[in-house]
Order: sequence, then structure tokens, then C-alpha cells
Amino acid sequence: MKHKTISLLFATLLVGGTVATASADLANPGFETGDLSGWTAIGQTGVQSDIVYNGGYAAYIGTVDFDDDDNNDFTGDPGTQGYMNNGLQQTVDVTNMTSLDFWYNVYTWDYEPWDDPGFEIQINGQSILSLDADDIDQGPNLDSTGWTLFSYDLTNYQGSTLDLAIYAGNTGDSSVQTWAYIDSLPGPAPVPEPATMLLFGTGLAGLAGLRKRNKK
Repeated sequence: MKHKTISLLFATLLVGGTVATASADLANPGFETGDLSGWTAIGQTGVQSDIVYNGGYAAYIGTVDFDDDDNNDFTGDPGTQGYMNNGLQQTVDVTNMTSLDFWYNVYTWDYEPWDDPGFEIQINGQSILSLDADDIDQGPNLDSTGWTLFSYDLTNYQGSTLDLAIYAGNTGDSSVQTWAYIDSLPGPAPVPEPATMLLFGTGLAGLAGLRKRNKK
């Protein structure tokens, strides 16, 4: 296959009386507000509660065939042509994030050579994941990737921001639909401060020495 401020989430780690704090400025990451607050929406996008990974809501991107009958019934609007006409975008502060993680589930009725791509994730305008209909197509019926974890190492973005964009839709026609659902993990793991890591290591060493003395 081709290549959830969370109001502002604070994760704390208490070690030896020292607290390390990590923050993630990914707004409304699991869409639990019931809308697209915090995101810039393009084209046919929204929030629904029928197909979710966790929580009560997930976003959709693209012309969704809501009743899975291979007919275009997106609130009476036509399917869009050009996958980048449907998308969600957000500028994310990744100062204390080690990775960007969320779940996607891409659906398609289409097949080769259309909807190439039908789903794409971009960071700073560069494609880092792209799927076409043929990557998902298994025959004449509606196919999907199933909920799949997207995880992207942010080592090279530490102390900065990035522009995240997620697109889905049709390429080459507007009649046979490809769309995606997006949901999220609760948030990133905390990044311990160096002093905390030192205290933690010292504490482990002290415990080890205590155990040895108790054995004598």
C-alpha cells in the first residue's frame, strides 16, 4: 500500500517530587466538540457519530455515501472532483510532541485508475502519505482500509510549528466516491525534562543499592 489547544492538553509525570510537563497544541483532535472547531475546513467535510474510532465523534472528509448504496447522496450536493477540494487543515505547535498520531479510515467505491490519489496527508505542503482507490479496492463492493494508525516522527520539527493538511475525495471524476473518516488518540505522551530523567535514573540507582544492602 502506498506510500484528539485539545483545549491544550497537559500531561504530567511525577518522579521523585519533580514534575515534567508536556503540551500539545493540536486543537479539537478527536472532534469531541461535535464540530470542526479548531480546524480549517475545505469543501465537503463535517463531523458524524456513526463511524468512530473512539469517543462520540469523528470527522469525515469527502463526498460520503452515507447509506453505502453506491449513489451520491451527500446532502443533495454533487461529488467533488479533485481530492484537494475536500480537506481539514491546522497549524500545530509541536514544541513538546515527539510524534503526530491519529487514526484514519478511507472508503471507496472506485477502482484503478481513478482517485489517484483519493486520500493524502501533507505536512508543510509535502505529501507524507498518499492512497489511491486501487490501494483499497478489493472488488465491486464498497471497500475500506479499516481504522489505521498514522504516526509521524516529529524529531525534525522540535521547537517549531507545522502545517497539517488531510485531504480526501475524487480524482478524475465526480461520480464514484472516495472519502475518509479521521479520529484521534487522547494525546501525546509527555516528554520528560532532562532534570527529571536524571532524578529518575538516580532514584533507580538508589533503589538498586538499597536492595543490595538489604540482602546482606
